[in-house]
Amino acid sequence: MPITEKYQLRVTLFGAASLENHLGRMEENPSRQSKPWLLLKYLLVNRGREVRQEELTALWPESGGESAGRVRLSRLREALTPLGLDGKGGLVQYGAGAYRLNPRYALDVDEDRITAALDQLRTCPLKDPAGLGLCMEALTLFTGPFLEKTGQAPWVLPYRDYYQRAFCGLARETLRRSRQLEDGRAVPLLLQRAPVMAPEDTQLHQEIRRYLEETGREIDLLRYPFPLQPKGRAGKEKPHEIVKKIILEGDRVFFISAASDRRPLCYTRWEALPFTRVFQLEGLHGLLVAVARGIHQGTLRTRADSKLTRALRKPLHALTLERFQAMEEEEAAELLAALTEKVLQDPDYDPAVDLPKKNPC
Repeated sequence: MPITEKYQLRVTLFGAASLENHLGRMEENPSRQSKPWLLLKYLLVNRGREVRQEELTALWPESGGESAGRVRLSRLREALTPLGLDGKGGLVQYGAGAYRLNPRYALDVDEDRITAALDQLRTCPLKDPAGLGLCMEALTLFTGPFLEKTGQAPWVLPYRDYYQRAFCGLARETLRRSRQLEDGRAVPLLLQRAPVMAPEDTQLHQEIRRYLEETGREIDLLRYPFPLQPKGRAGKEKPHEIVKKIILEGDRVFFISAASDRRPLCYTRWEALPFTRVFQLEGLHGLLVAVARGIHQGTLRTRADSKLTRALRKPLHALTLERFQAMEEEEAAELLAALTEKVLQDPDYDPAVDLPKKNPC
């Protein structure tokens, strides 16, 4: 193994803090070893300088004095053992009342990579495709708020606010360059990051929606937003309960998965269907009616590999799309929704049994 590989360390500060080297990867766990990791995160944020014990005591009065700091250092080194970063020659050093990171280690920090990409972006001409590549590079690194699992620690908040503003600027620059180059390859990544990094920036989400409307983009519509097969055991929620977790806030639409009430699963839109009209319909039936209306108007397409698409295919095949679109919209939507619900409940169900008879010529 080259000697340089031993001292190469990749550091993630956005989202959950983590360390990674040739021996593996380690992610913080707030429920265990929280105080040692808190010291490590503070040192990583302040890399390049020494951090004195007095500074830590001012930040965390309950942390104790120098003797308590030595105990915390010992526990931190123990926690870093799986990556070979323990010991006096390891990642964290202490001497003369100050902590420091071992300068022998070459740290590849996502914060530095974001800063470098944004600096290059400022001098990159608007029409240069490399600029859009820099946008995608930075968006990829914005995996979550800065030190997300550190909570509302006063020393973290200025960094978090700064990088949230930086993300919003990056998001708008991504839209600007996408328009200029007529290249939308960065937009799906932007849609993944925007609800996480800037959930309260209504203006940004309106700008994203306008871009989608201008370009006619359909971004992963109905890509498994919730399980469509009812589950009655193991605390799994049924479809109508999960659909009620769809959140409508102005022009922002988030599908919320059953596993998390906080993190959006996907950020999408319904083409030619006003958001309020769609999402005021609660429950699985209401959702199916909204989808059926979009199909009837010819303005809505679902992903070919989605469970909902497979369920819709059966009644549409039995009814025929031509006959379906010849019906009145409300009648057609209600019929397709009812038949699809039955297919979801019973995969062997034959929709042709319940189809209305054709009027004689």
